[in-house]
Amino acid sequence: MPAPFLEPLVPGVPPAVSAWVRGLEEVALHLKRWAFDLPEEGFWWRPKEGVNPIGGLVRHITGSSLRLAHYALGLDLPEWARRGREWELLGEPEPKEAVVARFREAWEGLLSAFLGVGEEDLGKPVPVGGQGVEAPRAHVLHHLVEHAQHHAGQVIYARKLLGSFAPPGEG
Repeated sequence: MPAPFLEPLVPGVPPAVSAWVRGLEEVALHLKRWAFDLPEEGFWWRPKEGVNPIGGLVRHITGSSLRLAHYALGLDLPEWARRGREWELLGEPEPKEAVVARFREAWEGLLSAFLGVGEEDLGKPVPVGGQGVEAPRAHVLHHLVEHAQHHAGQVIYARKLLGSFAPPGEG
């Protein structure tokens, strides 16, 4: 199976939206491969105090993506996603399966919402954050995907640091 960026354009959406959908699909593949099969101990392992565990990164990818989608697309924001970055990254561990289930549910909703974005929607300004700053919808959506990819890379690196938990043939 080729990497998502090698797949054809997603039918019915502008090319930029197709690229973002493929980027979100890639994030999901990375997390499935590098995070979701870890035991609880590895999922919440920190190489040192104050460093984000893989589980925290997954929570943050999910929560921040939903917040950005809330601004750009009007998606409903679950109560847990309102807790913010500090809880996501540094908060107490919770069962891995709860984190994974929230990610999967959120990603399904995100992908569906992206498929509804038309060319005419991309240039419209949207309010971002509590300060009322506006940005073009396309920039917010692009940042959502870049931000998720950035943290997915941190998950991969952290998993490689775990060593004994690395997927077969990786390291």
